[in-house]
Amino acid sequence: MNLLFRRKNEPSRRQFLVKTGCSAMGITSVVNTLAHLKLMQGALNAQSSGGGYKALVCVFLNGGNDSNNMLMPFTGTARTDYEAGRGVLTIPTANANAALNALQINATNVAESDPLGGYLGTFGVHPKFNHVKTMFDTGELAFVSNVGTLTQPGVTRANYSTASKPPQLFSHSDQQVQWQSSIPDKPFTSGWGGRIADLLDPIHNPSTGNASMSVSISGVNSFQVSPTGVVAPYVMTSSGVVSFGGYGTNYASAVNNPSLLFQAANYKTGEQGRRLQAFENILQMTHASLIENAYNGVVMNARVTEGMVGTALQTTAGSTAGTSTLDTVFNDAFVGSGFNANNDFTNQMKLVARLIAGRSSLANTRQIFFVQQGGFDTHTTQIPAGSNTGGHTGLMNNLNCTLKGFRDALTSMGVFDNVVTFTASDFTRTFTANKGDSSAGSDHAWGGHAIVMGGAVKGQRVYGKFPVLKLGAATNSIDSTGASGRWIPSSSVDQYASVLAKWLGVGDAQLANIFPNLSRFNSPYSTAANLDFLDFNV
Repeated sequence: MNLLFRRKNEPSRRQFLVKTGCSAMGITSVVNTLAHLKLMQGALNAQSSGGGYKALVCVFLNGGNDSNNMLMPFTGTARTDYEAGRGVLTIPTANANAALNALQINATNVAESDPLGGYLGTFGVHPKFNHVKTMFDTGELAFVSNVGTLTQPGVTRANYSTASKPPQLFSHSDQQVQWQSSIPDKPFTSGWGGRIADLLDPIHNPSTGNASMSVSISGVNSFQVSPTGVVAPYVMTSSGVVSFGGYGTNYASAVNNPSLLFQAANYKTGEQGRRLQAFENILQMTHASLIENAYNGVVMNARVTEGMVGTALQTTAGSTAGTSTLDTVFNDAFVGSGFNANNDFTNQMKLVARLIAGRSSLANTRQIFFVQQGGFDTHTTQIPAGSNTGGHTGLMNNLNCTLKGFRDALTSMGVFDNVVTFTASDFTRTFTANKGDSSAGSDHAWGGHAIVMGGAVKGQRVYGKFPVLKLGAATNSIDSTGASGRWIPSSSVDQYASVLAKWLGVGDAQLANIFPNLSRFNSPYSTAANLDFLDFNV
């Protein structure tokens, strides 16, 4: 019996969708039920699985990335406002120490991202973004400016106190959930990554023996929460699969070959082997209780997926335990950076690259990955003097090198065109510094900039509308309240995310079910929005 396939009495995805769709009518509002049925119908009516492999990689910059110093004006009136407002957090352009200077990039669409017309000159990026600059200038990467959580368009400084806006602005936990759900005006029920997976999984990953379409390398998150439970994310750590305890590393004390599952001859004859065999025999049983069956199914799926993931990782396993054939690619990206490539975030991205390399073992043609880089809550010492590894400087250094390593790994496999990597964060940080000395940092704000990278990205461009960097009640200011530079987003999470969803395969007719607030905003592809950052033919 091949236990990678569905057991006889388990429902198919089609049956599960129908059952959960019907049960939803008894527990949700009419509006939510109708949206759910539309999602279900889209999956059931699919006639084709589509062609080729595609993956989205969400890089969440946890803590609130100060993107004011990730992408900045290099020349023009905007540069004057930047230097006037940033104070001790200013990234220079002409310091005697060239290593401290912003790196100028050659954006080809400055006029389209200019909020006023003639306000912007040229753009620059963080001094540690040398690889990002190269990828931008060669058309492999782009920026999306001033994107954030919104419930409605039209928020201004003048109407800020009365306008509809997301609750609990500037709160880490609330804004993280709202970014990852894209529905800030409703209680959290699911993430937009989870909704995409629910729709596309039965279309593009129809095999009953495939691994989960959603894989997190950074624990449980809101982004991948499924509204139906059909696609439960498989959660890993940067060290790899999380195995059941008590059987040795990778089950070495219990089985002869960890890649073989549920084979009687594969269990070792010792106590640990017999115990694992007994446990896995229980997993294969059918129970009278639906709750027991459901619980059993979760554990069974975790064990099966673990085996598949382990097989996928063998594709790039190194000759020495704990190494991989992609180590050199990532290590090379860190040469000269002063930063150690063996860190948690880089290892997360390396693991994603390894899973993509072994994708045939996972039996999916669509995947959504979630990784996380922490440490962005930089209230103090944001720019530590003389350090390449501390503060926001170190975070940008690590992000720069890791994206380069990931890009090179995908290119070596020939799948750079098949993967879009994008960043998100709680919010950006205040434009003004919270102190006037070297211990200064910045505080919680609102709209910020994001990165998109991949062969499908229409690179060398800055998308959206760049904020007018004027504080308080100054003319044309979009400082939401006070005078610390909390920019009102010009693009919503819905607009940004819908472009990514469409590239992955969500049809135009289904986008409103994934992003119920999307129709409130300008089309991402309109001149006003300037968010046409992906080539859907790639």
